[in-house]
Formats: sequence, C-alpha cells, structure tokens
Amino acid sequence: MRRFRLAAGLLAAAAVVAAPSGAAYAGPPVTGTTTVTGVALGGQPLDVQVTLRGVYPIVPYDFSLENRCWFSGRYAGPASSRETYPLLGPWYADGSASTSSQTVDLTVVPSGSACVVRIIRGTSPVKGSDTAYAVG
Repeated sequence: MRRFRLAAGLLAAAAVVAAPSGAAYAGPPVTGTTTVTGVALGGQPLDVQVTLRGVYPIVPYDFSLENRCWFSGRYAGPASSRETYPLLGPWYADGSASTSSQTVDLTVVPSGSACVVRIIRGTSPVKGSDTAYAVG
C-alpha cells in the first residue's frame, strides 16, 4: 500500500510538471486593433489593417483575422457569414506595434449587411480588436 501511494504521488507530480499551465501556454497579454482602410461594398474585396502589440514573437498561424457578417443588417443571432484568415508573420512586437495588411473577401456578402472584423487567437478574441462596419 505504501509503494502504491508513493508511485501515485510521483506520477501526479510528474503530470503537474509536464503539463503546461494556463498562464505559461497563453503567453503575455497581447492587444490589437483592426482598421477598415477601404470602402466596404458587397461582392468586392476589402482591405483591413491589422496591428498587434505584445512582448513576444508572433509566429505564423498563431493569430487569425475573423470577419463575421449578418445579412439582416443587425448584429443579432448567429452570423450569416464567417471567414477566418491566418496571419502569417513572423512578426516581432517588442512593446511596439506590428502591422500587416489583409484582404477580406466580401463576395458573398450583400449590400446592407452589418459586419465585424476582429483578431482572434485560437477561439478567443484579442482585446481591443473589434471593428464594426456596414456593407454598402
């Protein structure tokens, strides 16, 4: 019985050491902004400027640009269209801003739609990165 407890204790300690903690995996906080730099027209591409601020290298595919649109013109219910675009990098934001220009495809989005573009990491939005716009 004593050996079992010792072995169980060693296994539990090894699992705690080997498993990444939530804070270590998440990394330092990153903030971002998105700016629509063109005119949003249904059926046309739209340019969006993406800016990330943080203190560590931004590696390819770590962040994505997400565009959600509601064809009803109201930000309510599930989005009618949702697309993500990987931010390729590599960038390095050492307390300053790293900027990239991305193109959002509005081919299937009709005029009168309400949309939001944001930066996401995994499934979590990056703080400060939501930009709402209307499609003309």
